[in-house]
Amino acid sequence: MISAIIYTSNSGSCEHYAREMSRKLAIPCYDVKKCGLPKGMEVVYIGWLMNGKVSGLAGVLRDYDVKAVVPVGMGAPTDSSAKVCRSKNGLGEDVKVFPLQGRFDMDKIPVYFRPVMKMVNKSLVSRLEGKSNLSAGDKATLEMAKNGKGEPATWDGILEVIAWVKEVREPLDVIKWHEP
Repeated sequence: MISAIIYTSNSGSCEHYAREMSRKLAIPCYDVKKCGLPKGMEVVYIGWLMNGKVSGLAGVLRDYDVKAVVPVGMGAPTDSSAKVCRSKNGLGEDVKVFPLQGRFDMDKIPVYFRPVMKMVNKSLVSRLEGKSNLSAGDKATLEMAKNGKGEPATWDGILEVIAWVKEVREPLDVIKWHEP
């Protein structure tokens, strides 16, 4: 049974998503740095993306039975986002992947990675600016890239993860009814 949500957060999005899941599922959430849960527990992991890698995931995979991963990046998820996440992070098909868009703040990016993100942002602006058929997520990405900070188009993506956990979660008390 999924017993906890573990997260690592850079600009606050992963923590926001973890707390929302925790509140709606009555499952505790923990910052990966302060976790201290027994090894082997079934968990959902929420982590921010840097160059396609989910921050902190390798250690969580080593210590826990990760049932789902929620990679959070500044870009709007695409149809191939889950596949790319699996490939770059060595995840098998037994782990559900729910890519989400999060907030972006250049000032919270590690200093060594800021020059790369400035180039990425320039590329995003040139690719997205002037297009008329942008999705809400792409519009949010464009604004983040232009301004160096911003919010996702919506925080509702976590609802799909919550619904999945509710579906797969084993009930705490199972009562079997028998015909007399």
